[in-house]
Amino acid sequence: MSAPASWPRAALFSLSDKTGLVEFARALAAGGTRLIASGGTAKHLESAGLEVRAVESLTGVPEMLGGRVKTLHPHVHGPILARRGEPTDLATLAEHGLEPIDLVAVTLYPFEERAALLDDAGAIEEIDIGGVALLRAAAKNHESVIVIHDPSRYPEVLAALASGVTADQRRRWAADTFARTARYDAAIASELGVRASSRATARAQTEPPASHVIALERVRGLRYGENPHQVAAFYVRAGSVAGLEAAREGKELSYNNLVDVHAAVSLVGAFGEPACVIVKHNEPCGVATAPTQAAAYQAALAADEQSAFGGVVAFNRTLEAETALLLGSQFVEVIAAPGFAAAAADGLKQKKNLRLLSLDGAALRAPDPWSVRLLGPWALLQTEGEGGAPEWRVVTQRAPTDAERASLGFAWTVVSHAASNAIVLAHGRHMIGMGSGQTSRVDAVDLALTKAKRGNHDVKGAALASDGFFPFADNVEHAAAAGISAIVQPGGSVRDEEVIAACDRHGIAMCFTSRRVFRH
Repeated sequence: MSAPASWPRAALFSLSDKTGLVEFARALAAGGTRLIASGGTAKHLESAGLEVRAVESLTGVPEMLGGRVKTLHPHVHGPILARRGEPTDLATLAEHGLEPIDLVAVTLYPFEERAALLDDAGAIEEIDIGGVALLRAAAKNHESVIVIHDPSRYPEVLAALASGVTADQRRRWAADTFARTARYDAAIASELGVRASSRATARAQTEPPASHVIALERVRGLRYGENPHQVAAFYVRAGSVAGLEAAREGKELSYNNLVDVHAAVSLVGAFGEPACVIVKHNEPCGVATAPTQAAAYQAALAADEQSAFGGVVAFNRTLEAETALLLGSQFVEVIAAPGFAAAAADGLKQKKNLRLLSLDGAALRAPDPWSVRLLGPWALLQTEGEGGAPEWRVVTQRAPTDAERASLGFAWTVVSHAASNAIVLAHGRHMIGMGSGQTSRVDAVDLALTKAKRGNHDVKGAALASDGFFPFADNVEHAAAAGISAIVQPGGSVRDEEVIAACDRHGIAMCFTSRRVFRH
């Protein structure tokens, strides 16, 4: 049986990833397609017994510059870009003894995977030039040329060829290809930008880039967004790994789950001791560290057991069977941990709607120093800033005790992950109350105290952390009335002296961090 009319007359291959190539090329050749390939791709096909024409025989010029130039030639790009409905284009091809190339398959040098592991010279050699040019040429002329940038598409293309390729398919393959080259260029721009920043002067490191390119790749769709009427999907930065596929168990993760997972895992990764963080609606409602993981979970749950219902729970250690047994009696949406002991995973998998996710804080670190927030037509970029955090200063007559300082440090870590205005109360290294997202700081203090009271926590002797300065002494008065013994806050208010004086009247120790940690 003869091949369909849309079967390609000639196909060009230039592949760094040769997965599935032989089978695909053999199927094309069986339909009458003539095969053309560059360098190592041609040798790969020849070794499989396929008849293939090397690119250099088409161009009349051998590869040069150590392989940097292979396919950059009119005899390659002319047959791809020629308009099939334009007689003068076809006449030009005939004049040079060329035939149209109707299919182009290219996999680019693996810059995203390899560049970060290489020095500058090695990374530069991983930048593909000819491959990108081939993909763009074929995608531009997609009305006549099938373009493939991913070996996983071979079966789809063969099926389409067998039934007749449609214009919509060609257009979709072209759009996917331009997205691929955009991601590739974004990865290169990002990597080179990071390298340039790391070599720049201290002043230059604080200068936002003139342009900032981000390419996102869809991992999968989501049932819906924050609300059922919103369409949503999950993406990762080009060249990054999702960090979710291999270990995901249970029901599909939702948009809100992913937001909460990011918040929980990012915070729990900030602690060195066994720790547990419980997040609900993107806010930590339970945080604790302890000598054992099970104790950390119990203390975190006790912080605000009511809010923890249906939350996301994260650990910074492999989940142990003892902890899993405790979790089994709670309604939890997602459990995230660097790993799961076999007994722990087996027991938790019996909970129908629970998702288990192997993930740690390192997997969520941004690949470049600039974080980006999109606001409609705007984009805001910021970085953590230059150097480490300033040394804390004791500003009251009484300095915090060692135990109070440890509690203050714990509370400060937690409050830096809460929505402003935020107040965190802690006993030891356990959170006992939090007020966050308030428009008044004294309201945040009152809410944190109310939460602690509802959880039957003894506030006397607790530590308090504030993500921003105290604008008035009323915050101290409310805290002192409840029995707070130590406070940490950035300082910097015009009424700092009044606030310090209020602490001294009540015997409260207070430190200034000289750094605000707002999260809007």
